[in-house]
Amino acid sequence: MAANWLEFVGSISMLISTAIALVVSFIYLIVITLSQGRNLSVSSLLASNTFLSSLIYSSVHFTIAISVLRSDIAVIDGVRNQLYNPFCMSSAFVFYSGCALLYYSYVMEAMQRFTRVVLYDYQWLHKRRVQFLFIIFQWLFCILGTFIPLSITNQLQYDIYMNMCIIPIRSSGWTMYYAIYCYTIPLVLIAYFYHHLIQYIISVRRRVSACLISGSIIVAAQRQLALIQRVIALVSILIASGLPYCAFIFMGFWMDPPVYQFRISFLCIDIALASVVCTMFCYSRDIKRLRRV
Repeated sequence: MAANWLEFVGSISMLISTAIALVVSFIYLIVITLSQGRNLSVSSLLASNTFLSSLIYSSVHFTIAISVLRSDIAVIDGVRNQLYNPFCMSSAFVFYSGCALLYYSYVMEAMQRFTRVVLYDYQWLHKRRVQFLFIIFQWLFCILGTFIPLSITNQLQYDIYMNMCIIPIRSSGWTMYYAIYCYTIPLVLIAYFYHHLIQYIISVRRRVSACLISGSIIVAAQRQLALIQRVIALVSILIASGLPYCAFIFMGFWMDPPVYQFRISFLCIDIALASVVCTMFCYSRDIKRLRRV
């Protein structure tokens, strides 16, 4: 007897959501590579970095979804058995690193929009080489910040309901570390940059009549303001995606979380990931430009 229908619906939903995010990310990277090649603008470079991070993150989630589905199929008389997963440890490393890469790539885009308007006079910040160096630093920061603690603490354990290796919620403070490092800090930075950007745009509007600022700054501010509404929607989805996991972490301080804690958390993350990637793809300037052609 296999798992019940609700478990199948959850695992298949995870599989479909991650497949959508994976395919959309791959299509964007192929389209940008064929259309622009090495002549990427700064905004296209940062968007490509985000979609590449999404491709990595959705790939590992797709692998996890397949493992979960295999685990559901292998249930015998309501009993789950541990299945051989050759990618158990490696998928865990890529999972935590990919999560950090994706969320910090949103930080990179927020920082670029902030510097483009607020720090308009610092033209060296808007050069492609400088942004490329920032991206390299971001990748090193995310990979080392997640890989080193996992390799030296030996906190990974096999979860029979997910058929993968992951840090148990009640194991130690390392769960809190990864929640803060991969989720809380990026969201705080994103909120910081966009909050100050909005405040700056409001102050710009107040000074327009007095002609205290140049026209180029006004144009740049107006362009960024048009993006902020979509960005707020995307950030709201990102916040909602991590709330179940954070709720289970806090629940773990006082009681045992439900056995399907990771299934619920991952399902929310997968649906949010597909929603964010599809939204970014539809509103991408590069894709809109190609549609006009």
